[in-house]
Amino acid sequence: MRFRFLALAILLLSSPVFAREVLDFNHDWKFQIGDLPAGTVDDSKWNNVVIPHTVRLEPYDASGMENFQGVCWYRKHFTPADSWKDHKLFLRFDGAMQVADVYLNDKKVYTHFGGYTPFTIDISDAVNFGSDNVLAVRLDNSDNKEVPPGKPQNMLDFVYFGGLYREVHLDVTDKLHVSDVMLASKPAGGGIFVSFPSVAKDAATVQVRTEVINEYAGARNATVNEELRDASGAVVAAGSADLQLAPAESKTATLQLKVTSPNLWHPDHPYLYTLHTNIVTGGKTVDSIDTRIGIRTFKFDADHGLFINGEKFVSMGANRHQDHPYVGYALSNQAQYRDAVKLKEAGFTSIRSHYPQSPAFVDACDELGLLLIVSNPGWQFNGDDLFNQRVYENARTMVRRDRNHPCVILWEAQLNESNNRNLYATLQKIVHEEYPFDPCYTAGDSVGGQDWDVTYRGNNRAKPLWIREIGDQVDNWSDQQSRVRISRGWGEEAMLVQAWSHVESINGGFAGGRPGAATRPDAKIDERLAGLDLWAGVDAYRGYHHQPFLGGPLDLFRVPKFDFYFFQSQRDPNVHVNGVEDGPMVFIANYATFQSPNNVTVFSNCQEVRLSMTTRRGRAGTQMSEQVIATEKPMSGYALPHPPFTFKIGQISEEQSTMFMTGIAPANAAINGLKAEGLIDGKVVATYAINHPGTPAKLRLEADTSGKDLVADGVDWIRVHAYITDARGTTHPFANDEVTFSVEGEGTIINDDRIKANPVRAEAGIATVLVRGTMHAGNITIHATAPGLTPAEMTFKSTK
Repeated sequence: MRFRFLALAILLLSSPVFAREVLDFNHDWKFQIGDLPAGTVDDSKWNNVVIPHTVRLEPYDASGMENFQGVCWYRKHFTPADSWKDHKLFLRFDGAMQVADVYLNDKKVYTHFGGYTPFTIDISDAVNFGSDNVLAVRLDNSDNKEVPPGKPQNMLDFVYFGGLYREVHLDVTDKLHVSDVMLASKPAGGGIFVSFPSVAKDAATVQVRTEVINEYAGARNATVNEELRDASGAVVAAGSADLQLAPAESKTATLQLKVTSPNLWHPDHPYLYTLHTNIVTGGKTVDSIDTRIGIRTFKFDADHGLFINGEKFVSMGANRHQDHPYVGYALSNQAQYRDAVKLKEAGFTSIRSHYPQSPAFVDACDELGLLLIVSNPGWQFNGDDLFNQRVYENARTMVRRDRNHPCVILWEAQLNESNNRNLYATLQKIVHEEYPFDPCYTAGDSVGGQDWDVTYRGNNRAKPLWIREIGDQVDNWSDQQSRVRISRGWGEEAMLVQAWSHVESINGGFAGGRPGAATRPDAKIDERLAGLDLWAGVDAYRGYHHQPFLGGPLDLFRVPKFDFYFFQSQRDPNVHVNGVEDGPMVFIANYATFQSPNNVTVFSNCQEVRLSMTTRRGRAGTQMSEQVIATEKPMSGYALPHPPFTFKIGQISEEQSTMFMTGIAPANAAINGLKAEGLIDGKVVATYAINHPGTPAKLRLEADTSGKDLVADGVDWIRVHAYITDARGTTHPFANDEVTFSVEGEGTIINDDRIKANPVRAEAGIATVLVRGTMHAGNITIHATAPGLTPAEMTFKSTK
């Protein structure tokens, strides 16, 4: 044993102190709302917070200017380690809303304009070793016409939620290191840039450009080592290059790695490799970075649409805003991933927004196979020359940040629904200057001579077509009423109207038309269409209207409406992605109540659906019989991959069924329901059943982890749903009881007196709270109570 410890000590002494430390700088912040007076600041009574953080918790409906706008401050005390001396220190902010003044020890070191783009600050010469250092950030999310998007919030279709809402990190590196892409500020330069000169099933070439900078007073030699590792960690390709660098000089090493029989990245099989970059000098590793990449190529064709790795692909996607009830923009990395899982499980294969998404969400898109359109922050607004200069800076930043992500399919450099005529030529040049390799495509509205690589408007037939927003129509832009904008609580009829409206509009999009295109017997997908994105995948908040946008298939708490299952039915039943519930599916868009329609809609991606009426008898409902109503094929005349199924049935439920549920009815009383079976090649591959709901009797709890357990870091949270059910466990779709939650163990409920998030009134039989983990992993027990209902309890564990 003594010799093992001695060998370990020798190994540690022969290795560098560290190659690169990437430190979590998210904990131990102080926070206060309001501006600070001049002079010494005493932050001892400020609130203790963890990043990501929102300025304040907001009520469930934060639309219509309810959210905070103004100034707030964050302060963090830290003492630099002695081992950091003679090293480089880089502060990296993933996002801060939206004008950020950064101070270190009372000296301003940086100002960043824009809440949706990252920035890096070199603080190497500003820290004080051996003493307390104070990092302070002043944020202002007030309306600012000089900062994109620029439009005042009371005229904005989304919300400028405030705060240090994305992560903060501190990188500690040797003075000989891979440059930071933001600090380098070079077109197509800085950091690590991965491209793919050739991609085929039998072989691929991965080109890696790595910029190394020498910040020593003397010259240095450096060896750049690149290893490409597969999912098992095995090295599949490697290369190295030597550089000689003068003081303050940076050089780029370009290596081409040959990969035999590569696993190609594709939305249906998103395989990821890890590129391991090592910088060595004098026999020691002085810098080391891992970069996840996917080997893939794609091509847009004006006549035949999109090809990924040579295979035709038509994407059905959704737009997504990044907000969430109560916490605004401040979603943890795990919460970002859970959103991506929800959207992938809905059948979506691409995501778009009005601004760059969180780095964690982009990572999830890589992992789950969601194509991503990266958009310049903007919405129906044009500014002056200073504003335009920041638009150009944002375009460069978004490409530099996301250029190595395999999920990125389009760069939307334009300002959404704005006059881009004077900006277009420069923005088009910027994107191709920042990404000078194939494939690289810009996207925008091809109007007024704007010649983007891919058009969002179908009237320019010389360009490939991607429909950026589809499925949302309103009566006028003041009232904002619509067939598709509905709340789950409005019932099954409203949800069916929403779903069928999307059936028609998405069908029209697939057929190459616009929303409302009529069906026809020879309907088929337009060869020219590359993709279309629903507006929007999740309900979201709006500045200019007191009511949230309610047109998503997922509501604000990410609970599905009937519409969710229509989109889910469009996915390929043969595709499986790890971490996602996918494959064959069938769903009955009906509640089986006394009031339910007798024309039953069923969504499925199967070849046929068999619908049966089920009957349960006996006090426990254990005696069941079923009668086949019909076996149907999908409706004809649609260009959709999987059109809906419809069935005409009689009355589902008998009057005594409610008495049966309460135990009043005789033992032989019948209660009815429906069962749908999805068939492929004559075999049942998916089943879905519903029962007539009886009188609300009890509560049932469910934690919505979406593939990621609650992390005990003081930041992460999950949704916990309380279902109001009858005695057999069937959710009552009209229940709106007020449910009170309590927590024991290593968790807390996100709530305060202002937002009144607990107790909470159920919507369509479901009440939701957010439960945040503490800094300690362990059991969390949730209790739910409501007058007249049997309480519920559940326990789960948070993890480190």
